[in-house]
Amino acid sequence: MKVKIHIRVKLIIAVLTVTAVVFWASIAFLNKRVDRYTRTNIYEYIDATSKTYTTQIKGEFDKQFALARTITYSFYDLEQRNPEDVKQNTLRLLKGIAENTPDLLSVWASWELWALDRKWDKPYGRDRYTYLRENNELKQIFERLNETGDNPSSLYYKLKTEKKEALVDPYWYIYAGSQKRVLETSVCVPLVVNNRFAALFGFDIELSVYQEMIKNLKPYEGSYAILISNNGTIVAHPDSTLLGALADTVLTNGKQIINSVITNGKYSETVLEGKSKYYLTFNSFTAGQAAERWSLGIFVPEKVINEQISTITSQVRIVMVIGLIVLAIVLWIIAYSITSPLVRATKVLGELSLGKIDPAKKIEIKTGDEIEDIASSINILIDSLFKTSQFAREIGKGNLQAKYSKLSDDDVLGDALLEMRKSLEYAKKIDEERKAEENKNRWYNEGMAKFAEILRHNNSNLNDFAYETIRNLTKYVDATIGAVFLINNDNPNDIFLELMATYAYERRKYEEKVIRMGEGLVGRCAQEAETIYMTEIPNGYIKIASGLGQDEPTELLLVPMKINDEVHGVIEIASFEPIEDYKIKFIEKIGESFAATISSVKINIRTAKLLEESRIKSEELASQEEEMRQNMEELQATQEESARKSAEMESLINALHSSSYVIEYDLNGNIITVNEAYLKLTGQTEKDIVGTHHADNLEMTSEQKNAYQKFWQDLRNGMIKKETSKVKIGGKTYTFIETYSPILDENRRVVKILKIAHNITDFIDENPEGKTKKK
Repeated sequence: MKVKIHIRVKLIIAVLTVTAVVFWASIAFLNKRVDRYTRTNIYEYIDATSKTYTTQIKGEFDKQFALARTITYSFYDLEQRNPEDVKQNTLRLLKGIAENTPDLLSVWASWELWALDRKWDKPYGRDRYTYLRENNELKQIFERLNETGDNPSSLYYKLKTEKKEALVDPYWYIYAGSQKRVLETSVCVPLVVNNRFAALFGFDIELSVYQEMIKNLKPYEGSYAILISNNGTIVAHPDSTLLGALADTVLTNGKQIINSVITNGKYSETVLEGKSKYYLTFNSFTAGQAAERWSLGIFVPEKVINEQISTITSQVRIVMVIGLIVLAIVLWIIAYSITSPLVRATKVLGELSLGKIDPAKKIEIKTGDEIEDIASSINILIDSLFKTSQFAREIGKGNLQAKYSKLSDDDVLGDALLEMRKSLEYAKKIDEERKAEENKNRWYNEGMAKFAEILRHNNSNLNDFAYETIRNLTKYVDATIGAVFLINNDNPNDIFLELMATYAYERRKYEEKVIRMGEGLVGRCAQEAETIYMTEIPNGYIKIASGLGQDEPTELLLVPMKINDEVHGVIEIASFEPIEDYKIKFIEKIGESFAATISSVKINIRTAKLLEESRIKSEELASQEEEMRQNMEELQATQEESARKSAEMESLINALHSSSYVIEYDLNGNIITVNEAYLKLTGQTEKDIVGTHHADNLEMTSEQKNAYQKFWQDLRNGMIKKETSKVKIGGKTYTFIETYSPILDENRRVVKILKIAHNITDFIDENPEGKTKKK
């Protein structure tokens, strides 16, 4: 038999048992968790501190690299600049930086001599310009170095060959006028022009500023920090006697630490330094575009860390013990206080489980705890179920706009009801859209049938046809006004748009019935063959006049009437209401049908015109046939005479070519053709001569040279010229008497020059005076 135990007894037993177990388990568990969590937080804080200061140091070096890089940007156009200008600009920039940045020990630039002296052809040799401070005064130093060659083991040679930015390893330097040694580094940025090393710019920076920073970097009592360069040199250390020393000679496992930092960028470990254990963390950085990696390390004694952890753990234990005692007392009281309200709540829930939803059954409990929350939840459940039943009734009646709000984001029943309403609304929307689409399709099909009838019965007269179409189209799409423009291409050299019909337009709008292609919106629509729809019409573009005044439409649609990519005209529609997409597509389709009908009408009109013209021409041809027969007889006689003259002309030309030297020139004096007699005389081929100029090989007197341009100008003006010329070809000089005749085309324009020449060389040779006369 199952024993029934009251909830009050169960709660007391459970509370006492759980309290005892939780107390001891919590103490054991939390001790380890707090110790590990605290230690982790301390280590993370130390790592974050190291990283913060590393970023700060990197930022300082980045500023110096950026400043040096700015100098190199000033000389990227080195090859276009004057060497003296390069020198002066270098001194000006270095001096300006030295004056405005007193923290820099020196500012310098090393120029390769080839960059400053264009005659210097050796790959070595440089000029170094330096500005430094001595006794608080700015001093300029100039040095010429490496004139006999670069030292392969020098730092400068290394930077010159690598052509990369560099952060030089620390070094000691004693400046003139001072016995104080300075630990410093150099920031170096090369200037490379067309992959050739041209110069090196840089600054010398004193590292003592980081020494002060390191001394003050103590996140915990007894902790200290060090700054190490790329080669392991100690740059900053609380013990100033270690500055400049190598880290692997000072730190235990120093070499391993440095290698790990260079490889991984950071290093964290508990190490033994001297007789004490330290938590050691290193973070590294690279400055600018340099490859050298410097690192910052922080040492914190493990003894200090353990003391911090022990203090926090003790505090946690005390708080836990107090909390567990209070928890046991509170739970003991709650065990007695929660049972009575639970009985009342159980009774109401039993009725709800039977489906009895009555707002009068709400529970009034004011305990101010979870029991009151349970009662409130039951009351909310009663209200929710009642509201849900009312909402379901409204939905059942078809009221999809009934309001309903979910109890929370996790209200599954509310989500289901809202999804049900959404599904019903979606189904209703789909049904409405389907009906609207059916109405549009019916409107579209009826419209196509209507306009097919209009286009079929009104195609004998273009004006009536255009008017009937635009009138019915404007009314059918519920627009206000409309117009039809047709392309007039009767004259292929003058194509334009002509207004054929309007409906409801103000008269003044289309007093001008002719629109050029590309002119205005109508002309642009016809030229681009694309639909134009505007919702903002320019002021005054269209006005509708009535007895009550004037108004301007707000929507404008221009549709090209085209078929097979050929535009026959433009339909213009204006409306006070937006023109929907389906109406625009309908108008475009009507435009295609309109274009096809227009094309057919034009063809019919053209055919009728051609038939009439053909009839007239037939009559003309009949009357001309007799005249042609008479002309044929005369033509036959003329052809016989022409054949005789042609034979005489051919004989004359053959005689001319056999007795004279004939050459044709273009209007610029270049030879076009030459006859065989001239080629045989000079011993040349046609390929050698054609394309050469008249003046080539021509020996001219001073008088001929002065009049040469006028000579050709007279020929181009149609004048015949006669000359006596000497031409030297192949070491032999020929003397010709020449006649230059311009050749005219059917329009009496000079197209080329014909020269007929006779060789009088032998006659001149026999003339003892050797003179020639100009003819």
